[in-house]
Amino acid sequence: MTGPVTRRTVLLGLAAGMALPALGEIPAGSSKVIVEMLAFRQNGTLPKPLPLPPLPLVSSIAGRVEILGADAWQLGAAKDALGRKGGMHILAHTAWSAVVPPNGRTTARLDDVLGDGSPLTGGIAVQRSQYLFMFVDVDWASGGHVYGIRNKRRIKFGERHYFDHPAFGLIIQVRPSKDTPTGE
Repeated sequence: MTGPVTRRTVLLGLAAGMALPALGEIPAGSSKVIVEMLAFRQNGTLPKPLPLPPLPLVSSIAGRVEILGADAWQLGAAKDALGRKGGMHILAHTAWSAVVPPNGRTTARLDDVLGDGSPLTGGIAVQRSQYLFMFVDVDWASGGHVYGIRNKRRIKFGERHYFDHPAFGLIIQVRPSKDTPTGE
């Protein structure tokens, strides 16, 4: 059986008695992308928090998400402009590679890519289909309040995407990786 592991393929495979790929296995036709995220606190007084839907339960699939070092970052000038010139507090800056199956989605859990102690929780997913999509489900905890961004949008490689909230913001860039995943 080839292709992405979906609920439907699992059910069909189980019904037919076929062997299914393991969750950490890289499906054939997958592509590798680099996701870079810059999070910052907005200037001014924090607004009154609004009720938020709970964060979806997400986990990073082993072998599909890998943290990258600062040498892979391209948003350094934006970080400088926000921090030094704009006076905004940088909450996080990181990058990771994600193997995304065709017609599938790969989610990076922020606890996995930022580490313990980060004020940000949730996940960021990249989905490949006819178009490229990004799903952002991120919460920021500050002063006993939680502020959140829940957004899905169509994206293009190499463009900077700004996700806005009155309390904090995210700049995220997705670009293709030069590395090819080792799928079948």
